[in-house]
Amino acid sequence: MCCDEHHIRQQIEFVSCRIKRFSRSIRAFRSDYVDIFTKVVEPSRLSIPTNSVADPIFQTSVYSFDDIEEVDQLLGGQRQGYSYTRGGNPNYDSLAQFISGVEGTEKTVITSSGTASLLAGILALRPKPCTIYLAREIYGGTVGICRRILEPMGYVTKWVDTHDERVFAQLITKQSSLLIVESISNPLGRISPLDKIIAIAHARGALVLVDNTFATPFHASPIEWGADLVVHSATKFIGGHSDLILGIVTGSTERLSAVQELVDVAGFTPDPFAAWLALRGARTLAIRMERASTNALELAKALESMPCIDRVYYPGLPSHPDHEVAKNLLRRGFGAIVSLSLRGGYDTVQSMIRRLKLVRFVPSLGDVSTTLSHPVVASHRELTPEEKNAVGIDPSVVRISVGIESVRDIIEDFAQALS
Repeated sequence: MCCDEHHIRQQIEFVSCRIKRFSRSIRAFRSDYVDIFTKVVEPSRLSIPTNSVADPIFQTSVYSFDDIEEVDQLLGGQRQGYSYTRGGNPNYDSLAQFISGVEGTEKTVITSSGTASLLAGILALRPKPCTIYLAREIYGGTVGICRRILEPMGYVTKWVDTHDERVFAQLITKQSSLLIVESISNPLGRISPLDKIIAIAHARGALVLVDNTFATPFHASPIEWGADLVVHSATKFIGGHSDLILGIVTGSTERLSAVQELVDVAGFTPDPFAAWLALRGARTLAIRMERASTNALELAKALESMPCIDRVYYPGLPSHPDHEVAKNLLRRGFGAIVSLSLRGGYDTVQSMIRRLKLVRFVPSLGDVSTTLSHPVVASHRELTPEEKNAVGIDPSVVRISVGIESVRDIIEDFAQALS
């Protein structure tokens, strides 16, 4: 059964049960004989319409039933429906259906945050301690998960270069291991030849988890490269408005069964309203990413000629070390993240941040408005000074999340702040 049919059947069964219970309640309920203390706690008895253009918000923790057999069949998997929101909710399913469609995957599970999606994906792929190979350029939070949670459990973490295929092939030596890599790396926009790297990893017995947060499905679908699971922090570009915390794991039905069990048992459950907000934001993902990516390229070109800037990092620039790889792997542009290194280090960065008028200093990314962050202080503080220096992340580096404003206004704001 396809995802659409499954989703529709769930909705029909759910609404049918509500209508049946409503009909019974009308016959049984006699308001004249019920005390006000009972009346005020009675749930709504309205039937839920099925023809609304926007999905309703199912902001409930639990669902009621007419008999024991109904619950038994539901929890036993003999019938479709919802019982307790930790195990499922229509808003989760709507968002999951959307993500599977744009990522080209069979199944998607929604989690409470991006880091929850990473942890659930890792444990689903490798439930027993193994060697985890981390791409040298990666989000600091991923490193934190490995060091604070997985290493005490017996997992071993190793850094690996994913840019040189021959070097990578020599480094992957452990069977039953896991490679974690980003489609576009945080913060310097590095892009590895992942179609080839993933094939090499699989040939050596390693599974591969790809964080697609920066690229989004608009620019890349890592499943097409052979990734075993793909994760997102939907807090960022998918939600797109800095008003929710949510994560996504997507891939094959077989892989996602283990993820779903982990999310249910471990309680990595999202809020239904956050899932609803994420779907509302995701419906404008294409137009937002198209505009932001175009703006990012124009901003990156302008920044290259501004004073105080030592280097601009954007995969759409010919000067970027992975420009050719990016042209091969990415589609419809190069993403919305531009990073730069300022002459004068921390003091120059601090001065620029204080002088900016439109661009806000925010320890996150992916909003419709342009923001910037300081990786050493925020996203990559989990790394040691030596690890940060090894990949060129120092106090002079700033990460810009480009929005959908007028690019002229963004450029002028940086020009005046750096003058």
